[in-house]
Amino acid sequence: MKESNFSQEQKLHYDLRHYPVRPHIGVGGVIVWNKQVLIIKRKYMPNAGLWAIPGGHLKLGEQAGLGALRECVEETGLDLSLGELASVIDKIDHDLEGKVEYHYVLCDYWMKINGSYTKDDPPKPQAKSDVLDALFVPFNELNKYNLTKTVIQLFKDLQILPMNYISPFLNE
Repeated sequence: MKESNFSQEQKLHYDLRHYPVRPHIGVGGVIVWNKQVLIIKRKYMPNAGLWAIPGGHLKLGEQAGLGALRECVEETGLDLSLGELASVIDKIDHDLEGKVEYHYVLCDYWMKINGSYTKDDPPKPQAKSDVLDALFVPFNELNKYNLTKTVIQLFKDLQILPMNYISPFLNE
């Protein structure tokens, strides 16, 4: 198979995330410890300022699970191991004119925290990379955070949130 003759600049021109010409693949990790889930506050669009799970873009030639692991370690500083596939969710956002503004296929994996931790010595995530904040939140306190729509769907699917959960932030 022949390598593309496009320059890196040409590839980036056609690889737009905002108003894309094709879907992008996002990978993320669900990290649960002591009935708490790790969420991060996003620094960049889409969903800048909202809370989500750690994750990012899959790199060319990278396996999805390993990409999720890489992104989670980069964003939280935790020592993690890859678990099973947790969910696949489509994220398709349209602008006011109905054009596709963002289109992602999100592949989320369970992550295991390596090491021994106790209630008195819990794992301590650190906001790194493109993250404003990273913290563990008890399941029953997630309604205090402005979660992305896809994370709400993910947490409902995984029974971390009740199916009838309605975000208190939807009208913002």
